[in-house]
Amino acid sequence: MAIAVFIQIPIGIFLAMVLHSASKFASMFRSSLLIPMLLTPVAVALMWRFMFSSELGIINWVLDKLTLAQPDWLGNVNAAFFAVAIVDSWQSIPFVVLITLAGLAAMPVAPQEAAMIDGASTIQRIRYVTLPLLKPVLLVILLIRIIDSFKLFDIIFILTRGGPGTATQTLSMLDYNTAFTFLATSRAAAIGVVLALMSLPLYFLWKKVISVSS
Repeated sequence: MAIAVFIQIPIGIFLAMVLHSASKFASMFRSSLLIPMLLTPVAVALMWRFMFSSELGIINWVLDKLTLAQPDWLGNVNAAFFAVAIVDSWQSIPFVVLITLAGLAAMPVAPQEAAMIDGASTIQRIRYVTLPLLKPVLLVILLIRIIDSFKLFDIIFILTRGGPGTATQTLSMLDYNTAFTFLATSRAAAIGVVLALMSLPLYFLWKKVISVSS
């Protein structure tokens, strides 16, 4: 969840602003951004699982050509966590970019023009004009990414099954393992109820943000 908030959202906003300001080749990049979103999480995880392979994966092959260390991405405790984060970010950042682009396209032009006339630099316009106007859109993106990260399961299930050990075990993965690996169905049901109760504040916050932004 922290990675989704502090890495994916800033990168997505930055890319959206670059694409919004660059007219040349922008439409082509926007179309290419749809590719990760159109793929199912299972297909994405399978593709990256082959790429992360310590023997046949292209990632370690590239690192070897660059004379860099080739970690066991899915077998090492620290590397597995970052592998899951990379895959989730690869599929989620385009969503942030597209929603931010929609917010930038609907933004009124007058405040930007007034800031330019007053001599504001590009960074000042982004900080004091663009980001405040994008606040409702950014709040929606933030809540959606928190909820998606909270229930992340399929990518982790294909990549690591929650391992090595419990290094990448989320609450959803713990619920699955409790029910279908250890066959403790009553405990798994209790975990599911706790997950639902933990999601309720996010739901009410989502409704409040939607009502405010509309």
